This record gives sequence, structure tokens and C-alpha cells, in this order.
Amino acid sequence: MLIEFSVGNYLSFKNAMTFSMMASNPVKELEDSTEGLNNVFFDKNNKTKHLKSAVIYGANGSGKSNLISAISFYRRFILSSSNDRQADDEIRSIPFLLSTETEKAPSSFEMIFLIDKIRFRYGFETTKSNVTSEWLFGLETENSNKESSYFTRENQEIKVFIKNFKEGKGLENKTRPNALFLSTVAQLNGEVSNKIQSWLKYNINVISGLEDATTGYTIGRYQEQKEFRKKIINFFKLTNLGIEDIKIEETALDNLSKFSPKKKEDEKIANLIQELQKELKERIKKGGDTKGITINAFHNKFDKANKLIETIALAFEYESKGTQKLFGLLGPWFDTLEKGKLLIVDELDSRLHTKLTTELLKIFQSSINTKNAQLIFASHDTNLLRNDLFRRDQIWFTEKDKTGATDLYSLVEYKINQSTSVRNDASFEKDYLVGKYGAIPYFGNIPKFLNDFVNEQ
Repeated sequence: MLIEFSVGNYLSFKNAMTFSMMASNPVKELEDSTEGLNNVFFDKNNKTKHLKSAVIYGANGSGKSNLISAISFYRRFILSSSNDRQADDEIRSIPFLLSTETEKAPSSFEMIFLIDKIRFRYGFETTKSNVTSEWLFGLETENSNKESSYFTRENQEIKVFIKNFKEGKGLENKTRPNALFLSTVAQLNGEVSNKIQSWLKYNINVISGLEDATTGYTIGRYQEQKEFRKKIINFFKLTNLGIEDIKIEETALDNLSKFSPKKKEDEKIANLIQELQKELKERIKKGGDTKGITINAFHNKFDKANKLIETIALAFEYESKGTQKLFGLLGPWFDTLEKGKLLIVDELDSRLHTKLTTELLKIFQSSINTKNAQLIFASHDTNLLRNDLFRRDQIWFTEKDKTGATDLYSLVEYKINQSTSVRNDASFEKDYLVGKYGAIPYFGNIPKFLNDFVNEQ
């Protein structure tokens, strides 16, 4: 479970900013509401409330995608920094480049998360050439209110606290300057470090709503799991897209698969064909090339009197881009709910109707979400800015100042005229669009531009 994420001096984030999935105690709305929505869940051990979802709004170029990029970098660097890296390999961390103060300073990242009732706080600072600091703390929520230190690092000076992190003892000098100590210890089978790496690898999924990279994953599960197929079809029927069924066939190597070896020397060809088919299935399952797959959507066909006469197959490519996106999205969507993971989506609402996006969100915030799954997404769809769908602490904004630096803040902490808090019964969408909360695009003199444009013709 994600609790907080902080980033500083990375892309458009000049100063350290913190994004939180902790629910604000004064906020009481959408907790066991009459409509069945419950947007929070409770950590009984720590006696705290956490959010099931959060949405990020802001003008184009304000930093929404950069926040998601920061989380993705944090995860990716922890998983890969000690694998096949050479001492002179560059770290792909980009500082805030619009200031002489920060362009050569390290970027900072920190995440607070819960694994097996332990509240970990792990972070690091890094330049393009080396890790300048690193730290890991833990809080056993059932037994203590004070964090315990696992290790700290300043450049290549690493201090291990053996009581909590004995797996790191003796490995202090085995960490390259451009690698994380945590990753190095995990590569050598450290128990705590492996637990953290596994959580990041298998419980956080970062995807783009502008691409269809998850279609392969959905196809793989659809082919293999009967219950999953049933969920997909039932959801499509509920959305009234006219799709009665979906069938997937592997077309690549189909003709070759019928090859029957007649001679002993033909057995080698038959084995190669089997290997190719196996490789194709693995690539599709991992979300790779799906060219060897045919997807057909089945629709009802009617006669002149609108009487149902048959159900026919149409190639899935004839479906709308929104329908195709929905199919690809449902794989990670249901997987996140089933396993209590964290799903992060940039531009979730792209190609999806507002009402469809709303229903998807309600699934996350309903009683179906029994595993405390979490969702974070960036959006431009202001129709979702409703107090019957989101609490004030679930709504976040990004806004750039005159220096090009991103400010990140939630609606619950925003003060109108620097004094008045936003009421829970406010019209979030209307107030946002008139600029009450900031984080909207401001345009120059458009009529003058149009007049100059015409005069130049």
C-alpha cells in the first residue's frame, strides 16, 4: 500500500513536493455512503485512513506526467540499478534545468509504503553519475510509534544497523557509486531488500492511457482464465457497446502448426515450429507484439423488422478506439482489484466517455475493492470533479510558477484567498474552471493573434 511519495529537483519539480494517499481526518465524506461508495480504507494497526484513489488535474505541461514519471523512475531504478550496470553508466535522472541552483544538484526521491504490517520509508538522492545519499527506515505499526533505522548512506559511506538490516553487513564496499545499496543487497538475496523489490515489481503498475501497451496482458489472461473472460464479457454487456462475446484466435503459424513430420529429419522443423509458437505466446502475455492474434467481437444482426436473426463476428479493429482501449485497460484494472495492487495511469480518460470513466472509478471505490487496491491517475476530464465521486483529499493539482517549477497541492489543503478552505459541498468542477483553485491554462490575447494572423495572409 502506498502512503506517500516525495520528489525534488526532477524534471519540472524544482522544490521537494509530496503526494499523499493518507486520508485527511477532518474529511468525512464518502465513507460508507448511501450510494455504496467508500473511498477510504482503514489501517487498524496504525489507526489511520488511506485513500483508494486519487486524481491529478492541471494544465498541459504543468507536471502531471512528470509526477508519474518520477514514481516510474523510482521503481525502475530500484529494480535495475545493480543489474548489468557498469561503473561509468549514466543514471537517467534529469534535474530541474531552468535554474543554475539545481541543474547540477542531485534529484531526490522518497516513498513511504506498507508491506506486511511494516511501514517502510525508503529514499535516495542521485545525480547522473552517482548516488549521493540513501536511507531506509521502518516502523512496526503494531508495536512502536518510532521509526527504526535499517541503513543510511552518504556517497560511498554506508552505515548498517545490524539489528534491523543484518543482511547488509559486509556488503557496504560491494556497492558501485551509480548503484543503490538496497538493490545490491537484494541481488545477493537479502530478505528485507528482496521484499521491498518484490513489492515494487509486482504490486505497482504504471501505464499510459494514450497507448495500448496492456492489450497483450489482457489477451493472455482472457485466453487462459475462464473467470476472467466472464468478467470482461459481463462488463462489456453492462456498458451497452453491443458486444455479446469476444473470441481470440492465434493466427500466426496456424498453417505451419498443422505440419506433420513424415520423415525423421522433419521432426527438427516440427520442434522449431513449437518453439516459435511458445515464444509468440510469451510475447503476447508480456504485452508485446500481438500481430499473430485475431480478435473478433460478436454482435447481434437483425432483419428488416428488427428481429434478431444471428450473431456475427466482426474484426476487433472495426470497434472504436475507445472500445479497444477499454479492452486493453480491463486486464490491469481487474488484476489490481483482485490482488490489492497500485495502478497508476497517465491520461486515464483519453478515448473514454465521461460516464464510462465514472463507472470504472466507482468499481474501485465500491465494496468490490476488498483487497485495498489503489488507483492514481492524471486527467483533463473536469466532469469527474464531483463531490459525490471524490473527496477533497483525493483531488490534486499541478501548477507551474513563473520560473517553470511545478507546485503540487491537494484540494483539501488549498485556501481560497489564502484564508478560506474549500467546502465539501462546493461545485468542484465549476470553481476549478473559473480559476478558483489555480492549475488551469491561461491564454494571452487570442483575438490579437487571430487579427495578426489574418493580416499576414
